[in-house]
Amino acid sequence: MDTNHINQSQNNLEKLISVLKTEDARYLKKMNQTQQLLWGVSAVYVILIALKFIMSTPWYEKLGGFLTLVALVVLALMFRNYYKEYKSIDYGIPTIEMLKKAAIRYSFQLRGLYIVVPLILEGIGINLLMYDAFKMFDPIPRILIFQFVYFIMLLIAFIVGHKIWKKRQKPLRDHALALLKEFES
Repeated sequence: MDTNHINQSQNNLEKLISVLKTEDARYLKKMNQTQQLLWGVSAVYVILIALKFIMSTPWYEKLGGFLTLVALVVLALMFRNYYKEYKSIDYGIPTIEMLKKAAIRYSFQLRGLYIVVPLILEGIGINLLMYDAFKMFDPIPRILIFQFVYFIMLLIAFIVGHKIWKKRQKPLRDHALALLKEFES
C-alpha cells in the first residue's frame, strides 16, 4: 500500500508540475503583453502631455496628463517586476520548496493591493484630463460622478479578477498545499 501511495503522490506531483508550467507560461506571456501595452500607452501620454504644454490648455489638464503618465509608468514597472518573477521560476529546486513557492505564487496576495495606489493616481489624472468634458455639471458633482464611475469600474475589475483567481489559480494553490502537507507528514 505504501508503494501505491508514493506512486499516486508522484503522479499527482507530475500532473501538478505540468499544469503549473502551463499556467506560469500563460501568466508570463500575459505579464509581458500588459507591460508592453502600458509602455506603449505611456509613450502616447508623453506626446499628449507635450501637446498640452505647447497648446495653452488649463493647468489641470497638464497635471492630469502628468499624473496619468506617472500612474502608467508605475504600473508598467510593477508588471515588469511580476514578469521577472515568473521568468525566474525554477522547477529544479527541491520538491517541498517548489511546492511552497507555487502555493505562495498562486495565493491571493495582499501585495497585489499595491496596484491600488497607481490606479487612484490614474483616476485623479483622467478626471483632471476629462474635467471640461462634463460642463453640464457643477465642479464638485463632476468630480464625484467621475470618481464614482471609476470606482465602480475598479470594483468590477477586482470581482472579475477574484473569480478568475478562484477558477484558475486557487485550485493550483490548493493542490500544491495538499501535496506539500502529504510530503511533510
